[in-house]
Amino acid sequence: MKIAYFGYDPLSCCLEVFLKKGYQFAAIYCGESGPFTEKIIAFATKHQIKLCFDKPTPKQMRDLITQGVELFFSAEYPWKIPIPSELKYAINVHPTLLPEGRGMTPLPHLILNQSKHAGITLHKLTQSFDSGDILIQQGIAIDPEESFDTLSAKIFQQTPKLLATLLEDLQGFYLSSQKQGEGSYWPAITQAQQTLDWQQHTAQLLLRLRAFGSLGTYANIDGKACVITSAQAKQYQHNYRAGEVLEENQDYLTIATIDGELCIPKTGKAGLLFCV
Repeated sequence: MKIAYFGYDPLSCCLEVFLKKGYQFAAIYCGESGPFTEKIIAFATKHQIKLCFDKPTPKQMRDLITQGVELFFSAEYPWKIPIPSELKYAINVHPTLLPEGRGMTPLPHLILNQSKHAGITLHKLTQSFDSGDILIQQGIAIDPEESFDTLSAKIFQQTPKLLATLLEDLQGFYLSSQKQGEGSYWPAITQAQQTLDWQQHTAQLLLRLRAFGSLGTYANIDGKACVITSAQAKQYQHNYRAGEVLEENQDYLTIATIDGELCIPKTGKAGLLFCV
């Protein structure tokens, strides 16, 4: 079967599943070339697959059908894909147990709210985001110290297995698909939600840092706008002002919280980045 693939690097592991199952790639749409498309581009180059960086247009999608494409597959793809009426299969990956958690940025919501809706859903791709009939899904347990990055890793590891199961009987899953209920839509994360409030307790600050992980969490430190990707904490009583810089050297920055302190590394990929 011929397939058109739409996605960025985070779920590029799905590409190998299709390859092993004998699917033929007519084209891969991956948005702009950059750090989040390196794996996709490398795969397409290695297997001599046509790469497309533009937003998909209705004409391009109809042309794919003319070329014999029967399946559109979308994984971590932000743009709306026009679906020709004659397309046989159209599938999207979503990182919650739909119908709960529709929206573009559900993972921080899952961490912040210790949600029971963490999981993976493969559903029919329609013109309404995250609303197509459910084909197959699998829950994921959120650990007490779960972070954006650890939850992402679980999703990346388990999605290929779920996809392989789906492809074993694609037509059967399609025929037995289940319509979504009312569910819920989780709006895009705001900068305020992604910003540390020094008037919160240390445990709350750590929770917010985990919720955004390598995406970064904003903070105002000594009048400077910063982005933090990790920190260690200590809880104790003191008389410092919350948000006050207690110590700074070339490796670490220590900030007072209302019930302790955060120690933020300044070097390497994990740590503090000053916004310019």
